[in-house]
Amino acid sequence: MSAVPFARYPAALIAASLGLAGLVASGAAQANVVYTQLPTALTTSPNSGGGCCDGTGVWFNPLTGYAEERGYFFPDNLYEDGKFFLLTDTSSGSAEAEVYVQGLFSRGNGVIYQSASNLNPALFGVGQSIGPASGYQSPGAGYPDLGPSFGNWDVGRGFLGLTLRNPAGASSSDIYYGFADITVNADYTITLNAFAFENTPGQAIMTSFAAPVPEASPAAMLAAGLLVLGAVATRHRTNPAVKIS
Repeated sequence: MSAVPFARYPAALIAASLGLAGLVASGAAQANVVYTQLPTALTTSPNSGGGCCDGTGVWFNPLTGYAEERGYFFPDNLYEDGKFFLLTDTSSGSAEAEVYVQGLFSRGNGVIYQSASNLNPALFGVGQSIGPASGYQSPGAGYPDLGPSFGNWDVGRGFLGLTLRNPAGASSSDIYYGFADITVNADYTITLNAFAFENTPGQAIMTSFAAPVPEASPAAMLAAGLLVLGAVATRHRTNPAVKIS
């Protein structure tokens, strides 16, 4: 039984397969969002110490997938690449929703602020891009406000834009972009629903209430193309009268 001549395969299939093979050989990079959906959403309890003297609240780290609701004591690893702290500050009597950003010497671990003149976290909605061109970015330690006395958030669900220090990086621009899916409740407690980051340094991330559907890799597309070519060859061998153009 003779093999089907290469020249008899459909030209479009040959071109597609060769093109995909080139992508695989060149190791084409793909964006990759690491999304963590919490099995049970975590909500902050009132923090009478205002964060400076009380670790009560929700701690999370998109780089490691860590998240927990804690009482008075701070976590053992307090300073950590990618770690954030959500709290309901009741130190002045009225409740204020806040997030603690570590800064780490102006290298990542910050939030996206509304602007240079409004140094409180911007509110992002579904389908918005968080990246180098988003809001105002100037990482530094502190407790920026979500609301109600200060800040840009109303009661409801939205996204905090995050800059995460790349542990392997060496400059202030070598960071990952991410988001925290949170709900600011009527009593200004904060509920953490999920978080995510784009693990390509400097690559923007799109906000979403669900994990993104993975794109087909070049290798998978190549495999699909080769299967089609194999099916065409088999069809021709079993039925030589079939014309392949």
